Amino acid sequence: MKKTLELLLSQRLFIGVVLLISLSASPLRRDSLSNYMVIWNVGQGQWVTAVREKECLHFDVGGEFFPWKKLKALCKARENKIFLSHWDWDHIGGLAKWPSWSSCLALPPSGKSSKRKMKMLERFSGCANTENVIQQWSPSNIKSLKDTNSASHVVEYQQFLMPGDSPRTQEKIWRTNSWIGKARVLVLGHHGSRTSTSTELLDNLPHLQMAVASARWARYHHPHAETESLLKQHHIALLRTEDWGNLWFEL
Repeated sequence: MKKTLELLLSQRLFIGVVLLISLSASPLRRDSLSNYMVIWNVGQGQWVTAVREKECLHFDVGGEFFPWKKLKALCKARENKIFLSHWDWDHIGGLAKWPSWSSCLALPPSGKSSKRKMKMLERFSGCANTENVIQQWSPSNIKSLKDTNSASHVVEYQQFLMPGDSPRTQEKIWRTNSWIGKARVLVLGHHGSRTSTSTELLDNLPHLQMAVASARWARYHHPHAETESLLKQHHIALLRTEDWGNLWFEL
């Protein structure tokens, strides 16, 4: 962890990183912040929340455990807009226990899934006025895709790139979009699996300064060694939610 901090300092990552371990004995005060991102430590899964003055934007809501108490404090009084990359449980599982907050579905997964998952999404109405909130790429050939990972939406918000579980075969298609190259923080595709985050993708991210693995290595061995090696070759700092807990970024 010391080496990671030294690398962060040397690269001068000033997205306004408030970066802290939420379980720290003396966490920084966040009362005065009104616009920030949280990459939650949910075990193996993804849940990223952008907290804005009047709303919370949730980019996937999955994992093995959920920070409901912290989410309640941040988002209960705000409008909650949910963006889902694809149908896998480790990206949508939080919907099964979603509280009765003001909420809507801004981006549903592509295609269809099991009756249980489809029914779970039926309780959410679509969001209004989400234009220009995010940059988005979605696969056009849904019926020909062999797995749900390949159907992942790829989303960019405030220079945070979140590709869901999009594999390298799909990266070849979306990595050349002009807005992709503006990313400074990458939430690793498929939690850092070797099936995502190709050399070609990293070559297309000239401003990238940090990658985050939202995963649990102790059980699933993500991020894979191959992915870590590629990040080192590109001089990209890697943070694991498993090590640091919830990660907070001021925007």
